Amino acid sequence: MNLNEATKIHADILAFIESYQLKDAFDSLKSWAASLQNWIAAEKISELETNYKYMIHYLVEGNKDPEQQKIYQRLVRDIYLLADDLLEQWQTRNSSSVFFERVRMANVRQPLSIEEYQDIIIRQIDTFSVIGLLPDEDERQTRIRQNTVKQEHTIQDLFNAVFSSSRTNEEQVKAYREFLGHTGIPVPVKCMLISALTMNVLQRFDWRKVELLFDSCSHAESEISLRAIVGIVAVLRQYKNRWKYYPEITGRLSVMADDAVFARRLMTVIIQFIQAHETEKITKKLTEEIIPEMMKLSPMIGKKINLEEWMGESGLDEKNPEWQKILDEAGLTDKLQEFTDMQMGGADVFHSTFSNLKNYPFFNEMSNWFLPFDKQHSSLQPFFSDKPESDSLLSAMLNTSMICNSDKYSFCFSIMVMPGQYRDMMAAQLGAESEELKKMAEEELVLNPYQKEETICKQYVQDLYRFFKLYPRKTDFVDIFAAPLDYHRLKPFLPIVAEAKNLERIALYYFEKNNFQEAGETYLMLAKKGAPTSETWQKIGYCYQMQGKVKEALEAYLKADLMDENNPWVLRRMSHCYRLLKEPESALQHYRRLEQLKPDDLNIQLNIGHCYLELDEYAEALNYYFKVDLLSSDNTRAWRSIAWCAFLSRKFDVAQRYYSQIIENKPNTHDYLNAGHVEFCLSNTKKAVEMYIQAVKSAGSFPIFKSLFDEDLDELREAGIDLEILPVILDKVRYEVYEKK
Repeated sequence: MNLNEATKIHADILAFIESYQLKDAFDSLKSWAASLQNWIAAEKISELETNYKYMIHYLVEGNKDPEQQKIYQRLVRDIYLLADDLLEQWQTRNSSSVFFERVRMANVRQPLSIEEYQDIIIRQIDTFSVIGLLPDEDERQTRIRQNTVKQEHTIQDLFNAVFSSSRTNEEQVKAYREFLGHTGIPVPVKCMLISALTMNVLQRFDWRKVELLFDSCSHAESEISLRAIVGIVAVLRQYKNRWKYYPEITGRLSVMADDAVFARRLMTVIIQFIQAHETEKITKKLTEEIIPEMMKLSPMIGKKINLEEWMGESGLDEKNPEWQKILDEAGLTDKLQEFTDMQMGGADVFHSTFSNLKNYPFFNEMSNWFLPFDKQHSSLQPFFSDKPESDSLLSAMLNTSMICNSDKYSFCFSIMVMPGQYRDMMAAQLGAESEELKKMAEEELVLNPYQKEETICKQYVQDLYRFFKLYPRKTDFVDIFAAPLDYHRLKPFLPIVAEAKNLERIALYYFEKNNFQEAGETYLMLAKKGAPTSETWQKIGYCYQMQGKVKEALEAYLKADLMDENNPWVLRRMSHCYRLLKEPESALQHYRRLEQLKPDDLNIQLNIGHCYLELDEYAEALNYYFKVDLLSSDNTRAWRSIAWCAFLSRKFDVAQRYYSQIIENKPNTHDYLNAGHVEFCLSNTKKAVEMYIQAVKSAGSFPIFKSLFDEDLDELREAGIDLEILPVILDKVRYEVYEKK
């Protein structure tokens, strides 16, 4: 058995459970336990199945048991855990993943208890106080560095021990609570414990640790509370099918929904996860569009702009108009504005920048991906010194909300490998901006009192994103960011998410990021909550339309129209939907309403003409087409409509005149083809062949041309063309095309 086979057996058992086929689940479990020679598990499976049979018997006999639901829940919970344990037994023996490497190591070398780690960390903190009393400066600094390294190793060991720990009991949960509540333990260390707990539960289901995360949501320190909420969101999503069997978890979330602070923070976390789904798109846009265009521009900028001006005092204060002109001509102004808008909207625009800076040895250690940024970290000691420039740089780094903790470490490591003179220069330049960044942060805090906690949340989610996407052994983990956008459907979150204001917020994020299926579902949930607005139905219609669900889109637009009559945007889309559904009469009716609101809109006039054309009312269609042509003589769309409508109404001279104009103005394959039809109907066979030859060249091959030609056979027959002569004409076209090459 290999890993794929083992995981498939596990997945099949979970599928049986989730489809309520417990007998099939028991059969698979018994077979698997026997193959693994796990007789303890086999005995437990047999016991559970016997209990299940008794439960079925009592149910069939009509005996009502008030505890039946609870018994069934406990039974299913135990089946889930047995399936997990059997998979874990195989993985512990055979898997080379980080988690099971640590598990095997813990089995060989019993890790310290959480109480022992707590004592060690407190002693190390006390040691710093004692070292601070040493009179000799050099010895004091040496001892501080030594103790710092020891403490870092302790935190690494703590993280790894918790990450690979087995399922907890009540006594261990109590020890964790004491650790998190101890005032002598630094906040960053507690943050690392929360991350380790989260990563452990993502690898090994443990509802008690989930309860511990819930406990930590009310922690006085926002850094700890927000990490716990992020962990809860990730864990509840990963095990979304299990929570109905854990009413103590879902019930607790329902109770906490009444806590305004928790509800606000949970929504902040969910929004950050939604934004994280856009990171790959943003990275692709940056690496494939904006950055390559900037790279192409650099030689041009070097030639046309005096680079010294950039470094002068005036160059820092004013935009060079010539530079702006170059950007405008290259089409980069809009792209750079888009980048700025994404950045201001909270998008993770630096992932692509720092993704190549994760190769330092620091990032080989798993726990370091979750570390809060700290200038006292031993790996940064060569960089941060007593120099004012370094302190200014630190201030700039810590006061910006745009860079997450992981990227701050990457940035410092990249600076450290620079030659000294460049490093000092950059530190000085960034230091000059530190006050401005600090001022901006203070202004943001005034405008948004929750800015600090939103920043903590954003940076931690980005740290997680980098771990799951960039960690050297990332394939050892299930990527929590690869899951679908289903935050509006996850039942445990509904007590908070289903509130109208929160649904609207989630829907807007989906909608703005073009996730139309999810946005449509969320707006429908919002509509069902009562008193939907016209805008809600408009967006539902638009989401359906973007998914190609025209009928559903029309139904939504009709509801929007009832609430907000004569809305031009709605009328235009309703009319378009009717045309797509081949209902030109209804489309015409709504275009007529639109015409009353916008009598000068030539596009509406053109579409009214199209409706008449689809109704075979060629004279009316031509009237509207001629009107558009009269008011906008260079409108090639009107020319094409007039030419084709004239052809269908047998006004070949009119059609010829307009196709002649079209041929002179960037014609396409259909233009050449239709012009050929007109000439053929006018008995200008030679001219028709010339147009068909051009159509072949435009189409790229004769077969493509022929398929388009065949689509028009009915129209040619109605126009009086003898179809029997057409094969000869087409042979002539082929001779002309292929023999003259």
